[in-house]
Amino acid sequence: MLIAEELLLLALDDTTGRRLVGTDRLDPALGGALVAELALAERIGVTSDEEGWSRRGRVTVTDPRPTDDAELDRALAAVVAAEGRRVKDLLSGMSSRRITKGLRERLAERLARAGALERVEEKVLGLFPWTTWPARDRGPEDEVRRRLHGALVAGTTPAERTVVLVALLRVAGLLPKVLPDQDRRLVQRRAKELSEGDWVAKAVKQALDEVAAATTAAAAGGAG
Repeated sequence: MLIAEELLLLALDDTTGRRLVGTDRLDPALGGALVAELALAERIGVTSDEEGWSRRGRVTVTDPRPTDDAELDRALAAVVAAEGRRVKDLLSGMSSRRITKGLRERLAERLARAGALERVEEKVLGLFPWTTWPARDRGPEDEVRRRLHGALVAGTTPAERTVVLVALLRVAGLLPKVLPDQDRRLVQRRAKELSEGDWVAKAVKQALDEVAAATTAAAAGGAG
């Protein structure tokens, strides 16, 4: 599975199929997972802090060849078109360059086709259509949780993909929901140690802060 698919499995309630956090937090994290996956595949890079304020945190394309994964290729094409922009511009819900539009639904459909999720059509108040994604096969998610338990509780050295997932769960506010039976402070402390300095999580947080600031400003303007 893609890191983004692992993240989505953890972000959905197994029984109800509903999201455990809002789309405003989940969608940028899913997009960040795709960006991280492309970086791990050495398709893209990000300029370092040493480049200075005006150049740091910008996306560069190192290998534009297809990855043979439809979602990664879609994201890679978007990065190629937006090369030189900041990572957060690919993730913010306010950006015309965002790679997150429709991503959550497409990933859920992929997981349903793979047998991990089940698509359920409902109606809110008997009128408004609503789609939920309860678990059909919990095996894939259980495997991800075992890896996270090893990294966050047992103290094993995680693979880089798992470190990325930890960082994104932390910034999306999902970490307490992933290992609910464990010491929350211990899990948070270990997650912080693992993900400290993670550039993808930093970009997701910047995107979230940008949207929050714009929402606050709009609310203040409306009140005035």
